[in-house]
Amino acid sequence: MSSLELLSSDTKRHLLELMNRRGEITLEAASEALDRAPPTLREHLNQMDQDGLVARRTQKHGRGRPRMCYRLTPRAERLFPRHDGAVFAEFLQYLDDHGETELIEGFFADFWEARRDAVEQRLPTSLEAADTQQVVDAVRTVLQDDGFMPQVQVEKDRTTIQECNCPFADVVEVTTRPCASEGCFYESLFEEVERTQHIPDGDAVCAYTIG
Repeated sequence: MSSLELLSSDTKRHLLELMNRRGEITLEAASEALDRAPPTLREHLNQMDQDGLVARRTQKHGRGRPRMCYRLTPRAERLFPRHDGAVFAEFLQYLDDHGETELIEGFFADFWEARRDAVEQRLPTSLEAADTQQVVDAVRTVLQDDGFMPQVQVEKDRTTIQECNCPFADVVEVTTRPCASEGCFYESLFEEVERTQHIPDGDAVCAYTIG
């Protein structure tokens, strides 16, 4: 049974499926597509907004009141099976076979450099002035946005960041460059950091211990 099938409401499931197909919907379009009353659908959408499954925005519509538009959040998108990773891995294999190793390395270096910039932007002060907990909190938020499902464990003078999901699971079968660049990402943020668990090595998670 998929995660989507575990939702308690058929209407919520149908709304998510509709947004997955169309990208964004209005209440009126959802009512027409699902043959349900707008007030009922609005209640479900509001609940899913609170649950972090739906994002909404207002859109100007002629001279009348702006209408509300709804779309899936990254968390909701993960309820739908995708094959992007396998296709991306095949593409990287193609590049590698044609001697474009430097291009692959540059992509992952830039990917993690962008995440480092995102961490710095979330800090209340400069990276040099921030304390370890502030940096850890920023890293957790950035990783969460990218689907790594991070968990933080604090034990005395050590903090461990676990990545419970690997968006590059298919890719590392082709190249370990994502792992190498990820290690550089952590080393650029913390003075003392060690990778203590690694999914490609058979561990359940990737884990980095700080301090």
